[in-house]
Amino acid sequence: MEKSPHSGHRQRMKEEFLQYGAERFSEHQLVELLLFFGIPQGDTNVLAHRLIDRFGSVHGLLQAKYEQLMAIPGVGAHTATLIQLCGELVTRHGLTERPTGTLLQTTEDIGRFLLPRFWRCDKEKLLMVSLNDRSEALNVTEISTGTPNATAINIKLILRQAVLDDARSIVLAHNHPAGHPLPSREDVNSTILVRKELKAVDVRLRDHIIVSDTDYISMRETASLAMIFE
Repeated sequence: MEKSPHSGHRQRMKEEFLQYGAERFSEHQLVELLLFFGIPQGDTNVLAHRLIDRFGSVHGLLQAKYEQLMAIPGVGAHTATLIQLCGELVTRHGLTERPTGTLLQTTEDIGRFLLPRFWRCDKEKLLMVSLNDRSEALNVTEISTGTPNATAINIKLILRQAVLDDARSIVLAHNHPAGHPLPSREDVNSTILVRKELKAVDVRLRDHIIVSDTDYISMRETASLAMIFE
């Protein structure tokens, strides 16, 4: 009997991954490899392309909700659960369970530190990072979680937490789940107010980071807004 042209394909892909890692794989090939473990038999290439086309990237796929995955032809409960689990594992891996002592000297340091904390979050969330005089993280506090388009800024809680943490400066960060991380007029006004209240207790507002998917904007490094932090 003539062998299928796909005979041994799965094993070859696994061996190539183990030998060379992910660098030689396109996004759809990585998804195809993942699907081997959710779909024991058959060609998963077409489904991998379908998933990348629908969600745009591996990152988008791992943020997809169970119901969205189940709506894709060829995805069953087992596969949807596997993808959800992978997304959760990536989220947990990206978080620093013990933020104390993490050095946040640059905006890039802060961005890398904060991005995982908003991953897979479909509602606006406001976080506060307390820092000592050496720019080491003392604490990360969730101030509020709201709707996909808004969240409250509780200034009393921000002030109280800054004092409790004995912070010399803080960084605020919130996400825009549904759009670009451009500061809104409300973002600017609330940042000005928070900065004023913090100054009264001798705590500096170092920055306000706005996150969207895999990107972020520093309000302090936005030329038109830099004066807020002076």
